Amino acid sequence: MLPLSVVIITKNESAHIQECIRSAQAITSDIVVVDSGSTDNTPALATAAGATVITTGWESYAAARNKGAAHAHNNWILAMDADERITSDIIAGLRQLSLQQPAYMVYGWKRVNFFGDKKIRFGNWGHDTVYRLYNRQNTRWPDVPVHETLAATRMVKRLLPGTLLHYTVSDTEECAAKAMRYALLSAQKYNSRHLKPSYLKKTLSPLFNFIACYIFRLGFLDGREGFIIALYTSYYSWLKCFYHQLLYNGSQPPVIV
Repeated sequence: MLPLSVVIITKNESAHIQECIRSAQAITSDIVVVDSGSTDNTPALATAAGATVITTGWESYAAARNKGAAHAHNNWILAMDADERITSDIIAGLRQLSLQQPAYMVYGWKRVNFFGDKKIRFGNWGHDTVYRLYNRQNTRWPDVPVHETLAATRMVKRLLPGTLLHYTVSDTEECAAKAMRYALLSAQKYNSRHLKPSYLKKTLSPLFNFIACYIFRLGFLDGREGFIIALYTSYYSWLKCFYHQLLYNGSQPPVIV
């Protein structure tokens, strides 16, 4: 086992959590699951799979990651989502890595995204890199509502061999639900920064994002799934502007779980 801990954040991830934990158990026995109010049996499944489970109310993705890191036994933390899997090539690379490295080092991998069973090679999902292995003594997750990235006074990033698997969505219904959830979180972030909504952005951004994803980034080469991803990328772009306008005007967007 490696001298690192894995922290997994969850909410209603019963379909994924045990496979995620099993993939992590190839490198460590210290696996911490931070569950933010699941209404399914995610916590019980995580406990049965051998993880330490911390239940908490929803704050933010970043807050959940930091809370899990604080409960870990090791200073080196590998942050995961429940729909991700560690692969054999990542394991091989980690076994060659000395974690006596300076605490300011941060390590990442290329990530392959899936729509259902289909591997996505193009579009917005086709070229993905995530940095997730860090030392909690130096690095943490800034508390932002969405799209959190690691931050530190000094940080040196290094890409490691291997590919992280990400089972992003199983179908169009889940794709729509994720678009709505992330759009609301993004709108809340904009509103908290007192940004004024832009009519021009709300009008043009959805079209631009569809064309960029489907044409410029070759999303059409992924077939039906590539079209759906481009469509929901456009929908997300419009929806976050719409939610931002509601919040700015003092209205309340729908509650999304």
